[in-house]
Amino acid sequence: MKKTTIITAIYQTLKEQLNIPQIEAFSENARLNEDLYLDSVLLLQLLLNLEIELGIDVPDSALNNDDFETVSSLADFMLSQYNQTSGAPITNIDSKKESEEAVDTAEEFEDIKVHCFVSCVCEIIKADPRVDHRPFYFGVWDAEVVIDDNSCLAYHSSTLNHDFFKAWYQKLYGVPIHSWYQHDASKAENIKALIKLLNNKTDNQQVMVMLDMFRLPERENKFNQNPFPHYVLLENSEDPSALYMSDPDFRWEGTQDKLQVLHAIESPAVAGGYYFNSQDIVPAELHTIYDYFIACFNAENNPMTTSVKKIIDIHTLPFLQTPSRQPSYKENQTPEHLGDALAQLPVLAIRKYAYEHGLAYFWRELSLSDDEFESWCDVIEELVSGYKQIQYRAMKIANFYKIESSLNQSLLTEVNTLLELQNEREFSIKSRLYEVFLEWCQKHNFGTPTKNDYLMESMI
Repeated sequence: MKKTTIITAIYQTLKEQLNIPQIEAFSENARLNEDLYLDSVLLLQLLLNLEIELGIDVPDSALNNDDFETVSSLADFMLSQYNQTSGAPITNIDSKKESEEAVDTAEEFEDIKVHCFVSCVCEIIKADPRVDHRPFYFGVWDAEVVIDDNSCLAYHSSTLNHDFFKAWYQKLYGVPIHSWYQHDASKAENIKALIKLLNNKTDNQQVMVMLDMFRLPERENKFNQNPFPHYVLLENSEDPSALYMSDPDFRWEGTQDKLQVLHAIESPAVAGGYYFNSQDIVPAELHTIYDYFIACFNAENNPMTTSVKKIIDIHTLPFLQTPSRQPSYKENQTPEHLGDALAQLPVLAIRKYAYEHGLAYFWRELSLSDDEFESWCDVIEELVSGYKQIQYRAMKIANFYKIESSLNQSLLTEVNTLLELQNEREFSIKSRLYEVFLEWCQKHNFGTPTKNDYLMESMI
């Protein structure tokens, strides 16, 4: 098989199967995310179509492959997979580029950003040498997961609020977070309030707003979801026609056209905004960090994996029965819709990187082994990657069900096995995290937490 054959297959899949609107930007050197606007879900769909059309197996190890930067690098990878299975020599692999990208990836997670609200409020904490922002991420790894009315995973919902984070932010760092956005007011009224707030903003004040990133297409965004609610920090710039935007979660800052930003805020999919002041910061007291960990630590359940399994069961279990015995189900809750039901899993899965923050905080306090810390980071990476493996198989189930109108039980068995493995991984992380928490408690003369401590904190 030639590389040109694979490139042609990529083009045809993007144009005829995925119907991407940016197909005119296609070339051998086109970047999959920045030029063709493929998010992680579209990339998985592309891989699935290529696997079926070209008969090339895509291994799990490839689902997080950073080499998929351009059409050419993807074609190189698919060609190498074909050559491995056919016995032909492997060519077109740029090992130097692979090693450089591995370095970039390692550097990327030195300071992990995994939750836009938390990342925004932590910016002022990180800038203050007296305080440590990492404990605040205790609340991220098991943050609330929403399943909507159609049994789809959702990272954003009108029912979500940030009261838990707001309350603990003030308890930990002494900074009250005030809402300027009025949900019972019109968009025009809220934008007017925002502009007034920006015009009167002090140097110590931070102004945060939720906007729809999909309406800022010039911004690089690996998710490219429509809509994509996202929190950023805003302030006026020297140019009256532009606003200065800081986006801690995506590590970006710069000027944006003011009208474009306001258009993104006007999106009906978004609603929210806060302000807070850096001059209020106080160092977190150890007993408050203790209380916050207790409030966040869930030793008995992994809510994200539980939610993913629930969605998979809803979309598949009725179809394990014979047609005459199948219970009633909604039309959009069939195996054919399973891929769509888990489409937002990549956005949620990165929350698990927050475990690195938790471990890093205790590791530094206890001066534990760097090598062991790195090994746990590898387990956390496997946990995040595991969700992509589950999602890819869910997409296969949906695709095969469309073609054959029957449930592929072998794939479903693989999915359930992966879900069990996810629980094992996450419970092992939590177990070690709790062990170092207890060591930290001993160091600072805190008593061993009891079950009553957890019950009391759950009722706060």
